[in-house]
Amino acid sequence: MKNILTVFSGRRKNLEILVKYLIKALELKILDEVHFWNNTRISDDDEYIRTISNLKRSSSNKDGRYIQIFTPILNNQFCFNVIASNNIHIKINDNNKNIEYELILGGYDNTKSVIKKDNVEIYNLIQNDIANSSEEINIIVSITDNILKIYKNNNIIISCEIEPFIINDIYFKTGHNSVGDFNYKTIKNDGFYFMDTCEKSWKNYYTYYDNPKFVDDIIIKCDDDIVFIDLFKLPKFIEFVKNNDYDLVFANTINNGVSAYYQQYKFNLIPKTLMDFEYPYLGCNGTLWESGIKAEGLHNYFIDNYLSFLNYDYKNEIIPITTRFSINFFAYKGKDWYKIRDCSQDDEGSLTVNYVENRQFKNILYSDFYVSHLSFYKQLETKIDIDSLIERYHLLYLIIHE
Repeated sequence: MKNILTVFSGRRKNLEILVKYLIKALELKILDEVHFWNNTRISDDDEYIRTISNLKRSSSNKDGRYIQIFTPILNNQFCFNVIASNNIHIKINDNNKNIEYELILGGYDNTKSVIKKDNVEIYNLIQNDIANSSEEINIIVSITDNILKIYKNNNIIISCEIEPFIINDIYFKTGHNSVGDFNYKTIKNDGFYFMDTCEKSWKNYYTYYDNPKFVDDIIIKCDDDIVFIDLFKLPKFIEFVKNNDYDLVFANTINNGVSAYYQQYKFNLIPKTLMDFEYPYLGCNGTLWESGIKAEGLHNYFIDNYLSFLNYDYKNEIIPITTRFSINFFAYKGKDWYKIRDCSQDDEGSLTVNYVENRQFKNILYSDFYVSHLSFYKQLETKIDIDSLIERYHLLYLIIHE
């Protein structure tokens, strides 16, 4: 049983705050894994996510792209598990000699495996079904006495004489439209995993977790601009999701129009003299959503008065959500994930409107757990001061946790 937090990634400037909370949550064993789903648009953001995480899900457009792997190399040998239909690529380097070998398992539509030295083929194996798209296989790569051996499920499939070679660096990828799911011991960025997407959409994300291996897990969906998480209440939030029969369980979210309405009118936490919050029509848009000035004021009020929000006695109250609700942060049981695997088009509308009306979803707001969502695009257009807020949220983390 795992608690897995998943991030739609991502903008580095926002993630640098969120990552602090996620590292702490892993250290406290509140979370077991964090999955960064690569929906970046800028190369610098893409590089940042790759440098803070370990490859778990690979995908390819044409040849694919190698990612360095940090796993133990013992006696010139390493191992990993993988599920992939074809084209499992492994690159190993000997930095002292500037030599590179590329190992391709299940190439040519899973009919041929090859070894290349400096991009020149030196060995091939004509054999079908080396790769496997339905079952995880174990691969061991070993070099002893100038013999490179590759084992699949403890059976030697390749043995090739090479020149003296010490494995220093390891890289993985899948190629030619193959999707790979890698599993290996990590020695860096523990708990952080990089999830590459086949295209910049949500489809890969929602289909991925509809899998028997996640049936006992709690999966949390988190936007990359969540800049505050109440780590003291996060375990209680997760336990509630585990032990109750609801669909989406939403955090009480700062800078969410529906949450703001309840924070003001139900719990009296936001003075009306500061600003007034209506319940957005059908839960959609509203004056907070469209106003950068209003959002900035709310953020600053929360930062200045965060204890009054976190320490309020909510009496374990939950609030049914039957209108649209911004899906910045929610939790859902892995065993129920099959219900939402098909919501790749307008996922927010599907999850909070369509499924409530047509699939009898029971979505709720969990009052006694707070996160803070930085901004909506309309707030960016109306001059919210993102830089000053990011600086203040960095300081808030330091005040609470260091």
